[in-house]
Amino acid sequence: MRHLIAVALFVPAVALASPPGARIQPRCPDHSCESFVLADSSGTPLNFSSPQGFGVDAIQAMYQIDPSLGDGLTVAVVDAYGYVDLESDLAVYRAQYGLPECKLATGCLTIYNNNGDTTPLAGDSDKGWIGETALDVQMVSAACPKCKIVVVQAATNGAGLEIGQNVARVKAVDAISNSWGGGENPNNLMQEGDYNNPGIGTFASTGDNGYDGGAIYPATSAFVVAVGGTSFDGTTNTAWSGAGSACSVVIFKQPWAPNDVTCLMRGAADVSAIADPQTGVATYIAKQGGWQEVGGTSAASPLVAAMFAAAGHGDARPQFIYKHRDAFLDVVGGSTGTCGGPLCTGVAGWDGPTGVGIPDQSKLVAIGNVAGAGPAIALTFPSDGATVKQEFTIQVAPDPAALWVDVQVDGVRVERLGSDPWTTSAPNMLADGTHTVTAIAYDLDHNSQTATAAVTIGDTAPKDTGICSAGGSGSAGGMVIVGLAALTARRRKR
Repeated sequence: MRHLIAVALFVPAVALASPPGARIQPRCPDHSCESFVLADSSGTPLNFSSPQGFGVDAIQAMYQIDPSLGDGLTVAVVDAYGYVDLESDLAVYRAQYGLPECKLATGCLTIYNNNGDTTPLAGDSDKGWIGETALDVQMVSAACPKCKIVVVQAATNGAGLEIGQNVARVKAVDAISNSWGGGENPNNLMQEGDYNNPGIGTFASTGDNGYDGGAIYPATSAFVVAVGGTSFDGTTNTAWSGAGSACSVVIFKQPWAPNDVTCLMRGAADVSAIADPQTGVATYIAKQGGWQEVGGTSAASPLVAAMFAAAGHGDARPQFIYKHRDAFLDVVGGSTGTCGGPLCTGVAGWDGPTGVGIPDQSKLVAIGNVAGAGPAIALTFPSDGATVKQEFTIQVAPDPAALWVDVQVDGVRVERLGSDPWTTSAPNMLADGTHTVTAIAYDLDHNSQTATAAVTIGDTAPKDTGICSAGGSGSAGGMVIVGLAALTARRRKR
């Protein structure tokens, strides 16, 4: 049974009402990034000497977040352009709330450019996107203080963001937040493979233009958790008026979508979190005057991605949410337009602005993650005790319930497999001697079973001929970053 959300909080140092004369201002004047900051009557962002808006303690209380979770996990955010003070601004935010340090030198924070390299990084080329990136990394910090953070700085706010998604998915992360999107177009069908990443969940904002803004991609991808937005007055959540809520015109409705999702095509949102800038979250940006109060579904997406990752479900897909609706608190009230139905109104059950509601992380933690309870898995090649050549083929046979398989050699991931052929190749240049091959099969709830084989690399090994023809062509471990220069659809920050 789901419950309506009515949470009473004692929140020190938080203003639940905007200062007199305050308004919300788009981060970027050209709307290339579309989260909002609290501003004065002239549109200048308001700056404060101390945090204004909901801070870490309040955010963790809203979603029953356990800050001790997440050790060893990594959440990626994809943004555009550079941000010279990213590390130092993040340090101020985390120190303010007593969070552990997260530095480049320790590997807690890693910043990549559009080529997937840590150098060179761009300078401060767009102040709006500086604010967006600050919001993303600070919300990941609030929801998962122990998670590592990967930031991909796309070269542009257009096709570069799609390339940034491809960079993020090859960096051994556990979840990706994309708090940006653009109007749908037929090319989105060809892009679906960029979001179908075994073992990595992608979370995307539904936008900040309400019901009239229409559907945006990648939130409407069949493989992406679409994150809408709520208003929170300190006691009750309602649908935020700006939260994107729409039916796709490109992506088909999936078999896992329940009947109360009223769209004939893919419907968004799936889930939601705080987004209203009038009762927003505190962020710190030194070059923009210090503390600001910020909102938009670009706050909601990294929050949800990080709390899912910390709960052990960073690999979640939309069907996970609809299978486990009891882990979410329903949001009733508020609207994003005048459609006259759940697509734009916060109602009991699913609705467009808030999906099935807001996460309760304590309930997410209780789902799955049980070793030995997942789908069966067998290593069909090599067999235990076999002698093999360098770069030998690895072939697995998982139960049909397996959503993906993690293939490892000596505890190091070789590849995540998500479909036939369930085949990959061992890394090259492994030393002669004995090695352990491991295959771990995961189901939708991240339950798992494991198969292992001890193999010996030696010159006397027979060639593994016939394996490729029996189980597929065989492929080198890892994924390829696909160039998307031909993509013309513009992607906008949300």
